[in-house]
Amino acid sequence: MKRHFQYLCLISCLFASACETSEYFVPKSEYPPDPWVKGYSNPDDCLGGEKLAARHFFLPDYPRKAYNTGRQGWVIVRLDVNAQGETENVDIERSVPGGQFDGAARKAVEDWLFEPPKDGPMEKCRVLIRFKLGGVSLGA
Repeated sequence: MKRHFQYLCLISCLFASACETSEYFVPKSEYPPDPWVKGYSNPDDCLGGEKLAARHFFLPDYPRKAYNTGRQGWVIVRLDVNAQGETENVDIERSVPGGQFDGAARKAVEDWLFEPPKDGPMEKCRVLIRFKLGGVSLGA
């Protein structure tokens, strides 16, 4: 009977440890200071979508590998918006750490839709996307 109880306790412990989750984000890298986005632009460039109104807009997913390893960083995305409000020429201008968040940022931005710009197509719009503390946000 004692041995049966020991097996039962062992099985219970194994079951309880299997239910334990490691889904909590634990930062293992410092968040790099935000860049000065305007420093990457010319006076006639569109910055941060200041003149744009979003119609269809989702933030990128935090890349699973970066999340699981506690990585943090940011991406400056450059994009054009055509006369219909669709994004074009999406390009990663700079990212820290390089390459870690680029794919997720590009994929999300390519799907963004805006109200058609009143003054016609807009070129070289820049948006800062932060991947910090397991969440994603936009910066100026």
